[in-house]
Amino acid sequence: MEHVDWDDLRILLAIAREGTMRAAALACDLSAATLSRRLTELERRLGEPLIDRVPSGCTVTVFGQQVLTWAEQMEILAHQIERAGDVTGSHGLEGTVRINAVEWMSYILMKLLGSFQERFPGLAIEVLTSQRPYNLARREADIAIWSECPEEGDLYVRRIGKVRFGLYASRDYYLRHKVAIKRREWNKLSFVGYDERRGDHPAARWLKTLPGAPEPSLRCSYVLGVFDGVLGGSGLGVLAQLAGDTTSDLVCVEPHIRELDQDVWMVLHPALRGSERIRAVSNLVADIFR
Repeated sequence: MEHVDWDDLRILLAIAREGTMRAAALACDLSAATLSRRLTELERRLGEPLIDRVPSGCTVTVFGQQVLTWAEQMEILAHQIERAGDVTGSHGLEGTVRINAVEWMSYILMKLLGSFQERFPGLAIEVLTSQRPYNLARREADIAIWSECPEEGDLYVRRIGKVRFGLYASRDYYLRHKVAIKRREWNKLSFVGYDERRGDHPAARWLKTLPGAPEPSLRCSYVLGVFDGVLGGSGLGVLAQLAGDTTSDLVCVEPHIRELDQDVWMVLHPALRGSERIRAVSNLVADIFR
């Protein structure tokens, strides 16, 4: 049998995890044609099909499942080697640190990390926004900032603070509707909120508790859309305080909606706790949410 390239086995892992060639190509940062060609070459070298291409996507063959198991074991060992290099190598305060976070926390990080490069000129930070937690064991990210404490996995977890929320308006909207806002005449005001796909969002439920408040007249499916709508003067909306209070053109109407508080959990793989660059970025992040 010919030599098998580890990078080609990573392609098999991506296809099995993503379910389609197109999604796997995106995950591998390859064109679909290149990914397909490399899979075909891997199958030729191994002498048997690994993937069945069906209309609904891709399924792993029996032989492919066996190879996939070995590839997963190789991946675990590769990540262990990489993490060991992070801790014992000579990288110091150099390199890239990837942080996975949900929408509000991503925005807050991007806004408030500030001039970290003046302190750590050799560091770069990538903020990876998602609604699903990234897999830290597979090194999809180095640090995760989650709103819920993970219940499974061999992970180092600590609560570093809270994200608090308030009701905000643009300065222009506030001045035009100051009397109604001060009298809490919610029926005379307009709101920015979430569409029906995120109707169960805690902020959406809280808006429904305001006596007489109409349904949001401007709706979207993501939190920064609400932020932009409020900043643009379309009405009142629920925003994270760390975002609203640091934006000069916003006025806080309700300063702290306690029932919307979210804990902030920092999560990382235990093997990375000794890494100097991971420790430096972890401290920067903790200082923001503390």
